[in-house]
Amino acid sequence: MGVDRSTRAPLHQQVADALRQEILGHDLPPGEALPSEATLCDRFGVARSVVRQA
Repeated sequence: MGVDRSTRAPLHQQVADALRQEILGHDLPPGEALPSEATLCDRFGVARSVVRQA
């Protein structure tokens, strides 16, 4: 998946937007926990600090 480093949006905003789309698109059902921090780092190809900001 990763994030698009060529856009002007900060990485944490790109990750937050992607997660928001997963939630709104019901890819993450209501009540289900988000994937672990490590999983999100791997999925988006970003550092822990970026995931934490998102």
